[in-house]
Amino acid sequence: MEGKQKAAEILRTLRRTNGLTQRDLARLSRVPQPTIAAIESAKREPSLSLLSRIVESAGYGIKLDLVPLARFGAVSTSRHIERALLKDDRNERSEDSLLRLILSFRDAIRAVDDEGLRGLIDEPPSSSGSSQWDAFLAAVVEEECARRGAVTPRWVNDPSRFLKPFWYLSKNPALHDWEFATAPAAFVRHGVLAAAEELASV
Repeated sequence: MEGKQKAAEILRTLRRTNGLTQRDLARLSRVPQPTIAAIESAKREPSLSLLSRIVESAGYGIKLDLVPLARFGAVSTSRHIERALLKDDRNERSEDSLLRLILSFRDAIRAVDDEGLRGLIDEPPSSSGSSQWDAFLAAVVEEECARRGAVTPRWVNDPSRFLKPFWYLSKNPALHDWEFATAPAAFVRHGVLAAAEELASV
């Protein structure tokens, strides 16, 4: 779960439900209005105690639950990538393994119905620690939503999930023109240049 986005959503919902302005909420919670604005615009991730203080000032509480992650969901895939990258620092994992993780996720979201798709992609994943693989994950989700005519989750369009300059999947420059020419539109949009053939199931 991306903490900044979730906290922003909680404050927006809280204010709308209670007809409060940011200034009203700041006065109730004794938290400066610029802090409320920064949290609500997802520019600041509050501590749990700060978020609780703000929410409780309006007569609400925060309920936390432990829930198992969907095995092939965007959140769990991002966590697997993060762990693989940490191991990769010790030369235990290759880029091929990361590609297999992403393509397994792609196969999983293609295999479910529309309701199942929402359950796998709607929760915003935290960063894996690699802007390239974060953009790749977003491109996979955007491509599948476009294929189905489904609404793309908001997290897919986060600026951190777009690459400049482009990232070519192949390290061989002779393949870059081919990758650029055949990469799906969602991948080009996110700056991930992977040829359609490179994205075939593993």
